[in-house]
Amino acid sequence: MAIDPRLVYEDAPNDPSTKLNRCIEDVFDTWEKTKEKQLTQLVFCDAGTPKPGKFNVYDECKRVLLGKGVPKSEIAFVHDATTEAQRDALFEKVRQGEIRILLGSTSKLGTGVNVQKKLICTHDLDCPWKPSDLTQRAGRILRQFNDNPVVSIRRYVTKGTFDSYLWQIQEQKLRYITQVMSGKSIARSCEDMDETVLTAAEVKAIATDNPMLAQKMEVDNEVARLKLLRGSWLNERAVLERNINQYYPESITHHQNNIKKISADVELLQQTEGRDFQITVDGKTFNERVPAGERLMLLSRLDDWKGKDTPLSVGEYRGLALSLEHGGFESLQFTLKGSHTYRGDLGLSELGAITRIENAAGQITKLLSDEKDELANFERQLMEAKKEIIKPFEYEQRLSEYAARQSEINTSLEFQELQKQEDIVLDEDNETEENEEVKEESVCVGMEVE
Repeated sequence: MAIDPRLVYEDAPNDPSTKLNRCIEDVFDTWEKTKEKQLTQLVFCDAGTPKPGKFNVYDECKRVLLGKGVPKSEIAFVHDATTEAQRDALFEKVRQGEIRILLGSTSKLGTGVNVQKKLICTHDLDCPWKPSDLTQRAGRILRQFNDNPVVSIRRYVTKGTFDSYLWQIQEQKLRYITQVMSGKSIARSCEDMDETVLTAAEVKAIATDNPMLAQKMEVDNEVARLKLLRGSWLNERAVLERNINQYYPESITHHQNNIKKISADVELLQQTEGRDFQITVDGKTFNERVPAGERLMLLSRLDDWKGKDTPLSVGEYRGLALSLEHGGFESLQFTLKGSHTYRGDLGLSELGAITRIENAAGQITKLLSDEKDELANFERQLMEAKKEIIKPFEYEQRLSEYAARQSEINTSLEFQELQKQEDIVLDEDNETEENEEVKEESVCVGMEVE
């Protein structure tokens, strides 16, 4: 009915204001205006496909266009091409501008159809069930290698019909899909401001018979959006409170303790700064690296210690206690311990093991600098969090205004609905009274006749 009443009742009058007739007029006007350049058009309609002997959208479009002077050779149905070779030949004619008006359903004229070279306009006569169908329809014209820099996508809706429901379905599906695809699921909030969602909402508003319902939809969407933003703001506020009261203080205390311990180890290392190499392993002092490494590797292979979780104390380097530990995947680690503990992989070679121990001790000064940077970073974050948490919700006033307007609209719509129900009751009462009057008159007439 939304497309043309004749799809339901073939003997219905031909109303020039139906979607079908409006679309045919648009197709003809575009065909005439682009005649010199031989530009092409697509008409999508999943309902009213060609049926022999019955009124249908496709045959009616062709009949009217032929009557207006469009050559028969320039109009085609994608359904007529039943083989792959026929489809390829049909699409090539469209690309060349030989066929200028092509009608088809989304399934047959959607995915994989490349006819965009001269395509200037597409017409959506009906609303499909899936958002992907809308994307596929638009994708036939919004493609690379289209010679036209500006193109037109026209969608037709009939006020006060099932179109409103169909576009509402599109809106709901698109909102869910957009929430998933937006990548905001970690924050547990999704904002339905996707361009396609709004387009579906706008079309639904156009199709709504009551203008206040269209306004209600707009206000409801804005209230929902602002509530999502406020919910996200409240979540962020809760996180800030937890960080201010717990996370940042604990982190600051942790780094302060590390700085105190590492500073003491740096002072200890400064006592041996610049001296010749010296390390104590297994109670013996070594001044050469290779013998010291050999002794260290020998201790690491002791049968009594293999497979044990307890550290093995092996000596001392520059005032720091040296021990060995088993790591993952049968690896070995060394530990240097002063006021703080420093770990590293021992490696497999004798000289490499000693070099790694020396490097670990040499990196302690840099580690102190890193800890100070981390402390400063957390202190700065704490200050920023304290400033941020006292800020009010940015859109609170806007949300209040829209919520008030939403309440006004809902009250007005409820009143309209109540008024309609009262009118129906009054009509029924009047009809009952009229029937009773007629009944009494009939009885009286009957009595007179008798």
